[in-house]
Amino acid sequence: MPTTDRCRILIADADLMGVASLIGTLKDRYHVVTANSSDQLLTLLHQQSIDLLLLDTSLPGEEPFQLCEKLRQEDKTTHLPIIFVAPQASPQQEEKAFECGASDYIARPYTAPSVKARVKNQLKLSAALAELKRLNTLALDANPNTGLPGNNSIHQELERLLNSNEEYCVIYADLDHFKPYNDVYGFARGDEMIIFTANVIRVALHAAGCGHAFLGHIGGDDFMFTLPSSVAARVTDDILRRIDLEIPEFYSPDDRQRGHILAANREGVEQLFPLANLSLGGIDLAVRRFNSVLEMIDACTEMKKLAKQSSSSSVQICRRRG
Repeated sequence: MPTTDRCRILIADADLMGVASLIGTLKDRYHVVTANSSDQLLTLLHQQSIDLLLLDTSLPGEEPFQLCEKLRQEDKTTHLPIIFVAPQASPQQEEKAFECGASDYIARPYTAPSVKARVKNQLKLSAALAELKRLNTLALDANPNTGLPGNNSIHQELERLLNSNEEYCVIYADLDHFKPYNDVYGFARGDEMIIFTANVIRVALHAAGCGHAFLGHIGGDDFMFTLPSSVAARVTDDILRRIDLEIPEFYSPDDRQRGHILAANREGVEQLFPLANLSLGGIDLAVRRFNSVLEMIDACTEMKKLAKQSSSSSVQICRRRG
């Protein structure tokens, strides 16, 4: 987490003078909370989101070094930066601190610039490790065809939006008449159309200044993306315009001129199919909130089905309240 986001620092120290000194050093840059015992420390860690712990070596209650070892074994705090604060320098105590999992060790008397630098460095390192973990998770979850985040990442993004107050739209994108194209032109050409569709969505998001918006690949020719409600209409119109303009280039000149292809349907009977187009179905969280991710997905699917009723590329976004 960037330090400019007012990270929450927990100072665990029973010495009022020591606490006041550390608060004075850090309060302008961080949100500071305090605990005067190990029990209170554990309660705060359970109740709040803490980004860094300053732990006094003489904190009352559970022995601080054992407490540090315990925190390292718990999922929520295993990567929490823990800086021990000692009343005086002690090489033996410093060694013990690092052996039990401490991130850093400060001995009094310390200077304010030194404390600030050590706290800042640990928060930067913690943020870098968290980002590395996020990227590794995305890589493991990525769709092999497009490289986009897969279903686990999509679910996490929807869960995040479910628990936030962000005014975002969630859009489900699905190519229509893709299977006949795949059957006639082959899987390799079909993969090219899927990659093209992913790139169209990505380019439209970037063009609207939403380069950091989430875009995931559900599988096959299905995608899901999220973006601010304020630009949803502009972005979805741009996506459909680009699809309708360039999709015909995936067909032979004769098929393009005819506007359809001959392929077998799901029953094995040959019939005429239109050229591929795109259906977008979505929900606007600025208008309606949902109780679960499944409810969000169901609503997007319902709107996508409505969009598919059109004979051309279409978008339907649910803006019903309640």
